[in-house]
Amino acid sequence: MSDVAMLKRLKASADWVGSLVSLLLAERCPEAVAGLPGGLRMMAVDATVVAPPGPKRDYFMVHTVFDLSRLQLCSVEVTDRHEAERLSRGAKPGELRIADRAYARATDLARAVAAGADFLVRAPSNYPRLLDSEGQVLDRLALCREADQKRVLDRSVQVQDGKSKLAVAARVVIFPLPPEAAEKARRAARRLAAKASYAPSQAGIEMAGYLVLLTSLAPDDWPPERLASTYRLRWQIELAFKRMKSLVGLEDLRAKDPDLARLWINTALLAALLAEDDLPALDPEAPDSLPLAA
Repeated sequence: MSDVAMLKRLKASADWVGSLVSLLLAERCPEAVAGLPGGLRMMAVDATVVAPPGPKRDYFMVHTVFDLSRLQLCSVEVTDRHEAERLSRGAKPGELRIADRAYARATDLARAVAAGADFLVRAPSNYPRLLDSEGQVLDRLALCREADQKRVLDRSVQVQDGKSKLAVAARVVIFPLPPEAAEKARRAARRLAAKASYAPSQAGIEMAGYLVLLTSLAPDDWPPERLASTYRLRWQIELAFKRMKSLVGLEDLRAKDPDLARLWINTALLAALLAEDDLPALDPEAPDSLPLAA
């Protein structure tokens, strides 16, 4: 068989390997395939850096969408470092897009909504801009302190881009972390600031002790506690990336072709799941993260 023929067969097998991953995950956690209100499909959006040998400035970005409803990696796009992470990448009607702080940009949230999707993202301490019903900028720290008094804060806001002034309607939901977890998060924020050689603000350090979520979901079907538990499902893809890098060498990726990249990542995920059976001592990150197949 020629090299070209082998390459064509490999490129055509990405979905087949992905189906093996889906079946294995579904066997381990069948409750995760249950539907959501309104028939929404949970889609975890994330990206990871893969750097080939040589200068680290030449790294690639592997952008992925993981279908938490089907337990299947359904979209992978490999780009150079200039391509930004986007929540709206490939967004479709009927999806709930779940992502971390890197995706909390007003213009991107608006694109996701325009595509017919909903969003649930964690917000950093300093962006995006939040406006009240009268168009006044809300003090993020004051909202966090109000959440301390109420145990949880759930408020309708407008999320606005500072440059274009484009705004999208949302809810901001703020949970104070337990004291021990809050202090741990604040220590991590200080370490990150020291590593990046900048002086963090006191407000930023204080707000590190809160979980701040932005969502387009309606409060009737999605009370705050349900939003928090749903957001934690995003850790499936985070743990998949970490284990693929540490156990099965995801960082050895050399493919730029999207089909080959999907094949590599699906194969790495399958290998990580199989390796998990032989490494029972591996503990998932506590307390809020989930096992790879949970």
